[in-house]
Amino acid sequence: MLRRRELLFGVLAAAAPLAHAIDLPSFRRIAFDAKTVPQLLDALGLAAPVASKDVLLQAPELFEDGSVVPVTLGCSLPGVRRLLLGVERNPTLLSAIFEPGEALEPNLSTRLKMQETSNVLVLAVMKDGRVLMASQEVKITLGGCGGAAAESEPEQAAQPTLIRVQPTAAGATVRSLMKHEMESGQRKDGSGRTVPAWHIQEVVARVNGQPVLSAQWGTAVSKNPFLQFGVRGIKTGDKVSLAWADNHGVRRSDEVTVA
Repeated sequence: MLRRRELLFGVLAAAAPLAHAIDLPSFRRIAFDAKTVPQLLDALGLAAPVASKDVLLQAPELFEDGSVVPVTLGCSLPGVRRLLLGVERNPTLLSAIFEPGEALEPNLSTRLKMQETSNVLVLAVMKDGRVLMASQEVKITLGGCGGAAAESEPEQAAQPTLIRVQPTAAGATVRSLMKHEMESGQRKDGSGRTVPAWHIQEVVARVNGQPVLSAQWGTAVSKNPFLQFGVRGIKTGDKVSLAWADNHGVRRSDEVTVA
């Protein structure tokens, strides 16, 4: 399956020094333990959210495989400090925190695990303290937080991240595919034992060494995570890199030059 994805993207990023990952953001563990919206707001010290049409949330109304649900999120207003992505009926609410840089386009895409039919939530935390919200129900045929029994433990080795940069009128769209098992801690192995959680926690995307997007992920981001985002002002010769670190201390940093 991964080979087919590699061929689809067509570009294998060359490995950059792992030292580029040392300044990843501090993981907000308490927020990712929250099971409800009030608990999440309390953990992050946020005001009550207000529904807003300016918050972007695109997801399928009905999706068969709950292990790879595509979601696009963003906010059309200026002054976004953070974007929070969550699934109400997952074991824990918060799936991801995204912190956009000034050059980032107002939307990004990833794939989530969903245990069952649920509301997906996006909270846009503004620099003035407001919290804006959008929600949408996604009906799931087959839940994806647990999964089938494993025959063996996954190998914990950092594999190259696939990065593709596609020029646009305003800059470029960056698509990346990270090779990682993203164990949720909900799955059983062949002996009925719980497979421990093992997932990417922190991600930083940079252009010419300057951060354009920082993210923190919980256990609900899908296996071999996909991340897409737009960046204004990218040009030929610029260097685009993506670094990540997981909860087992594995780190990876990869870089491509825009052709």
